[in-house]
Amino acid sequence: MSVCQSLIKSLAIELQKGTIVLIESSDFSHLVERYSGLGVGELSVIASTCGGIAFIEDRKAEEVADAEGIPVFNIPELLFVCKKKGLVDKSDLVQIIDELRAKDGYVLRKDVECELIDV
Repeated sequence: MSVCQSLIKSLAIELQKGTIVLIESSDFSHLVERYSGLGVGELSVIASTCGGIAFIEDRKAEEVADAEGIPVFNIPELLFVCKKKGLVDKSDLVQIIDELRAKDGYVLRKDVECELIDV
């Protein structure tokens, strides 16, 4: 099992405990005209937040969420929390960063990557 898969499994366990609630809304029509540059996925996340925290990786969508007063959580923040809580070690983080780059084309800013893996 890859480190990403084990993190997802841990997230799923938290979901089962009820500490994290996933909400998906298809009613984002009120956002479409104001934020026509966003896709259906981003609009759905923003519309679904309902006083919670949005998990968004798109910079423009993060700005929109902020404009709507919605707190945003992203991959680097998740990795920092996992590191701080001791859920992942340096080798896990290196593997996650490599997998994100190779499988998703997701590249962390160099300063963020260095801080995560203490380079």
